[in-house]
Amino acid sequence: MALKNKKICVTGGAGFIGSHLVSLLVDDNEIVVYDNLHRNALQFAHLEGHKHLHFIKGDVLDYDATRQAVDGCQIVIHCAAIAGVYTVDRSAVRTMEVNMLGTHQVVKASLDVGVERFVEFSTSEVYGPFVHKGKEDDVTQIGPIGESRWVYAASKLASEHLSYAHYREDHLPLVIVRPFNVYGPRQVGDGAIRGITLQALRNLPITLYNDGTQIRSWCFVSDFVDGVLRCAENPAAIGQAFNLGNPQGTATNFELAHLIIRLTNSKSEIVFKPHPGPEVDLRVPSIDKAMRLLGYKPTVSLEAGVSQAIAWYRENYDAVSGKS
Repeated sequence: MALKNKKICVTGGAGFIGSHLVSLLVDDNEIVVYDNLHRNALQFAHLEGHKHLHFIKGDVLDYDATRQAVDGCQIVIHCAAIAGVYTVDRSAVRTMEVNMLGTHQVVKASLDVGVERFVEFSTSEVYGPFVHKGKEDDVTQIGPIGESRWVYAASKLASEHLSYAHYREDHLPLVIVRPFNVYGPRQVGDGAIRGITLQALRNLPITLYNDGTQIRSWCFVSDFVDGVLRCAENPAAIGQAFNLGNPQGTATNFELAHLIIRLTNSKSEIVFKPHPGPEVDLRVPSIDKAMRLLGYKPTVSLEAGVSQAIAWYRENYDAVSGKS
């Protein structure tokens, strides 16, 4: 599937996933990247001077700037958010503001423009600390007040409900995607594979929390982006939420660390520490809905994807090792 000859705004387009979306879309579409450059993965895409790429620096909480960014766009892919467990812990208020109120500004601007598709990024965190083969219509959870980890989930779940209300009442052409542990080249923010790889490349101790038996399903960024583009193009996606991940990329954190040690030929030792807050013990999605309605099918194995990520981090170590 391929979008062509569209004007597309990617909020948060300078981020990890956003930069991959921009790279795939920019040759055949006019792309507006709207971002505050808190994190800049787009610099690694080497798209400077591309005739179809327009960058607007701004904040999604600023309605006027957001309205300018989406002006004339047929599609808005809304990636902009405060994300990452440790970032959220440091900035809980900002997380709620950006992820809920900021999303509402982007939605209002998109309604004013009359876009034909609005793809909103949510999170797998809405399923809580324990989910196996979780489906989109399963019960979502909000953790206890005071546990900052769940601020992110609460902000995203609130924005889902608000955007869906606009779908029902104002005919917003909405699609919601819930990412499950996306990784790969250009990930410059929080991420277990990024952190473990950077430690392994320098033979440093690798820290795992608790006993390392937490289970995740890891989705390589190219597979995830393929699912997002299907959401942006397929008419059957409108009004739906989709889990996008790769259940076949499932491993414990302990297994993941050993895989990275082997692929980097590292001498790192694994050390265990108590987790400082609430932990997610199991997170494996059901992607049956995306496969059935969108033809989504992840193809990159965990070992192949981690190998590509390692190669990128090795090449760009100095540029990314100091970023959080």
